[in-house]
Amino acid sequence: MPKKTDDEWLPDSRGRYRRKVGFWVTKNGRREQYRFSFGDNLNKAKARLARVRELWAHVEELSRQSKPVRFPPLPTDLDPVEPDPLWTAESLLIARQLSAGKVQIVVDSGWTQTPESYAAQIHELAQRYPFIVFVPKDQEAHAKGATFWDEAATFRLNEVRRLSPNVLPEVTRSFHEALDSYVKAVRLEYTEPTPDGPKPTSFAAAVEANVTTLKARHPDIPLSQLDEDGCRALLDYWRNRPNTVDKRIKPARPMALRTCQNIISEIKRFLKWLHFSKEYSWRKPEDFDTLKTNVKEFQEERTNIVDYTTRNFYLPDELATINKYATPLERLLLLLGLNCGMKGAEQGTLLPDHLFLDSIHPNADYLSQVCDFECEPSHSFVIYSRNKTKVYGEFLLWSHTRELLRWALRRREKIVERLGVAHRNLLITERGTLFHRLTEGEKNRSQIFNNKWNALLRRVEKDHPGFKRCPFSSLRVSASDLVRQVSDGETAAVFLMHGKPVKQDDLLDLYSKRPFGKVFEALRKVEEKLKPMFDAAPENFTEQPVQQYTPLGKQERIVELKKQGKKVPEIAAEVGVAKGTVTRTLTRLYYKIGSK
Repeated sequence: MPKKTDDEWLPDSRGRYRRKVGFWVTKNGRREQYRFSFGDNLNKAKARLARVRELWAHVEELSRQSKPVRFPPLPTDLDPVEPDPLWTAESLLIARQLSAGKVQIVVDSGWTQTPESYAAQIHELAQRYPFIVFVPKDQEAHAKGATFWDEAATFRLNEVRRLSPNVLPEVTRSFHEALDSYVKAVRLEYTEPTPDGPKPTSFAAAVEANVTTLKARHPDIPLSQLDEDGCRALLDYWRNRPNTVDKRIKPARPMALRTCQNIISEIKRFLKWLHFSKEYSWRKPEDFDTLKTNVKEFQEERTNIVDYTTRNFYLPDELATINKYATPLERLLLLLGLNCGMKGAEQGTLLPDHLFLDSIHPNADYLSQVCDFECEPSHSFVIYSRNKTKVYGEFLLWSHTRELLRWALRRREKIVERLGVAHRNLLITERGTLFHRLTEGEKNRSQIFNNKWNALLRRVEKDHPGFKRCPFSSLRVSASDLVRQVSDGETAAVFLMHGKPVKQDDLLDLYSKRPFGKVFEALRKVEEKLKPMFDAAPENFTEQPVQQYTPLGKQERIVELKKQGKKVPEIAAEVGVAKGTVTRTLTRLYYKIGSK
């Protein structure tokens, strides 16, 4: 009788579609084909038949693989006869469930079966039939068994690693390779739009610098060695303050506390990224969050009083000296630091839109009725949101600050008109580049603020040897100290644009406005206290001084001696400069203003 094709589907007397698939051994010991019933729906029957046939093909393959291979082979094994494949009790049970339309095979647990053996049974079934989905009927027992085998495997793996630490469970990618991928990901994520296209932020540059340090300090180990012990060793290296490797530092000393804290923070960010990265199969150890990350301090550091007894900012009389020697641009940077508490990042991102020089304060009614601060037509303000934290700030401008900002706007317009640059920032160099930017290598932040500040201090030191040197950022410290002394701590925190000026209440800013009226009143008082600083500036403090190689102190001395009636040769000898220098100085500073 010819074999039926799949197109010749005829139901039996009970409406069922049936087909023979595979072979089994009957009770009489005969090998016969097994007839399956595929239900009474033709389309479903065809789909179920395909799944049963797929299972039978797999049974045939398992049967061929089950014949043992002896070594050396016997003569009778040279041309082995393939065994006849048969449905086993296990495979036949699965096939009957597939023919009944079951998509997931539910595995029952026996009465005497332990959770461990139950989980092992399901695992073996899944390994033996990888194209079939198995579901444990007793999920609780299966979970217990799976946990047992997981713990047993972990115990065994740890035992193997202890006995053979140079044997890894698999070939993995390396630590340095992952660090390089992390830097690429950070540079893609942390960018900011500019007229010249997207540029990496300063945070991306800092990450790259930290990663360079990590690669220089740690060997390129396989990622599989970054288990709990490996992560602990990585963190402990920096917690214990390794010595510096800079050849200029002799003798070598433990690295700074802040530096080690920054590196540990970078390690934590890197491992978090690595855990979620699809490019790498590494996962954080289960107890990673319990690892210690605090950097150890030396006893001398814990009891050190230098920070409390050393002043790291300028006093009003020192600020007066600095203002006297400053150019208009340097004076602008000085007053923005004092009047608005701004460092380079804030000054460099200041826009003309932030300046309210000739317009009323947008919240003048609120300030008058709620804050008891009356805005006057002569008042000017800077209203700004910090580039990094988006914390909002408002500042009442001093008269000198207001005039210098008007000068800066005119300066910016000339540069934009001359060069056609598209930058909207207030502070632009004469070449049309931003003050606040990354260097050409895109690894470091431009040092233009520090460079201009140091140039100003060098001019001061020519006439005042040993003059106190504080960094440009110290202006913010000086300003906050002055504000706090004339007001209170909350007002100083609002002035500094801190995220939480009232540390006990995280939600206060959601329900009320910050007390900018108090900030404005404090700035008024600070302006009065800094009157000697303003008086020290030239009469036309927005005029660019003529380029002079003679220190300002010597110029003033020359004019003073001339007023005393001294002749040019006498003045030159006393001041220690050439007679031509005396003549040029007197022509520019003495005769020009009609002094006698």
